[in-house]
Amino acid sequence: MPVLTPEQAKAEALARFTDPGPDHINCAQAVVRFALSMLGADDDLMKTARYLGGGVAGMGEACGAVTGAALALGLAPMLLDEDEPEETTTRTREYIQELLRDFMAEFGAFRCKDLTGFDLSTPEGHDAFAASEARERCRDYVGWMCDQIAPLLPSLNQTEENQR
Repeated sequence: MPVLTPEQAKAEALARFTDPGPDHINCAQAVVRFALSMLGADDDLMKTARYLGGGVAGMGEACGAVTGAALALGLAPMLLDEDEPEETTTRTREYIQELLRDFMAEFGAFRCKDLTGFDLSTPEGHDAFAASEARERCRDYVGWMCDQIAPLLPSLNQTEENQR
């Protein structure tokens, strides 16, 4: 996959997230897709987030934008083939905790069920969600999260330049 700028990666991820057709991806996949696009990594890795949407398998727990960000930040060092010293692991863990606090301050919750107001674990709840304005709010959560993690996701080109 080509390396995209944060703006290009965000636009592409949000387009796939809002696509009602077969190219639709869930909120967690959209955030992971964003990171993969910035890193120039294999798009198939986005599938690692397929069960995180809807608050983990549609159960309404942690928002997929949040869990997708945690997954993306965990994948980044592996994708860049970097050793992750303990201090980096600790710093990333603290950043994810701060990100969660900031998300809660910005949106008032981090549970999918609280954010959407729907029980996505049932077909009826999912259909009601799909027909509601809550989908647009979810787009906002994904976009916000992409903006927050962008500074932590250097492109492969930047990493290669730093190694020279």
